[in-house]
Amino acid sequence: TLARGTIADDFPLPAIVKPAAEDASAGLDRGSVVADRKTLRARVAEMTERFDEVLVQAYVAGREFNVGFLGTRALPVAEIDFTGMPEGHWPILTYAAKWDVGSAEDLGSVPVCPAAVSQRLAERLVRVATRAWEVMQGSGGGYGRVDLRVDDQGHPWVLDVNPNPDLTDDAGLSRMAQAAGWEYPELVRRIAEVALRDAQGAKAARELLAAPRRARAPRTA
Repeated sequence: TLARGTIADDFPLPAIVKPAAEDASAGLDRGSVVADRKTLRARVAEMTERFDEVLVQAYVAGREFNVGFLGTRALPVAEIDFTGMPEGHWPILTYAAKWDVGSAEDLGSVPVCPAAVSQRLAERLVRVATRAWEVMQGSGGGYGRVDLRVDDQGHPWVLDVNPNPDLTDDAGLSRMAQAAGWEYPELVRRIAEVALRDAQGAKAARELLAAPRRARAPRTA
């Protein structure tokens, strides 16, 4: 739910509070997950002062996975291993975990690709991620990443559909591409190919729609 300074008293706990219109884990820190009403109200009020509008979601406990996409192709599943996270830290990717290299949160959130999961779970994650990807991106694709969590009952939950993840050679999408057998230059080449194909398809569609229609010949008795 979106919150502007207040939150419903019956919102499920624990909850995670994050900016509604930021990326790269901006605004996420050790206090982002809250487990009681008083702390939730305080966190929403604080975040609204900083970011105007915030997103409040039920916190999903469980393992965290990523599925990368290039066009309509899903890349090997990756997992974020939080077993090394310091005591008292919620297992989430905070801003520090992503960008403060060498911090406790960075060292406690280790990407593993390919993920050590059963084939059945990997296939289920890809199916769910693909549905989310197609809803957000349509049939064209581009490139991107879907983040998910799997709860204690084994149900996958989509956390985020990222249409422009980090493309540096040591980022998550590059790791997934490497697990698929592509070196970094090959990944960049394939992204360019998909973009060119999508652009050409869009141009052809525009030209077809803009083409003048021939006038029908008058009917004769």
